[in-house]
Amino acid sequence: MELALGDVVLDRSDLALGMVAGVASQADGNMVVLQLSGGELRPVSQYHLELVGRRPAPTTAARSLATWSVLGVATTAAAVGFSTKAAAGGGWLPALLIGFGSASVVMTSFRFLQRMTAPRRIRV
Repeated sequence: MELALGDVVLDRSDLALGMVAGVASQADGNMVVLQLSGGELRPVSQYHLELVGRRPAPTTAARSLATWSVLGVATTAAAVGFSTKAAAGGGWLPALLIGFGSASVVMTSFRFLQRMTAPRRIRV
């Protein structure tokens, strides 16, 4: 079993959840060090572990740039929607709702695209 630092695992010997904190050398062989709630560290044999969830990968620079770009497009769409409705003679409430709806359409589409292209995650 391949484990990475930060992975959430279940210790089958006493059903304790913990995060992988490292590897310790023992006389019996290498042991996986778990960090349990409360900060307790416990060495456990790798044969007693079951993977529950993986640590998410850090955000890349390209994904951050895409997020900021889409946020800019959403803000522009909101401003254009608001000003178009206001110029057409609508009140401030319909203009505000149209601006909010324009931004929501852009952000919802982006979140859907992110959800479809992101790696699968296991919820703990």
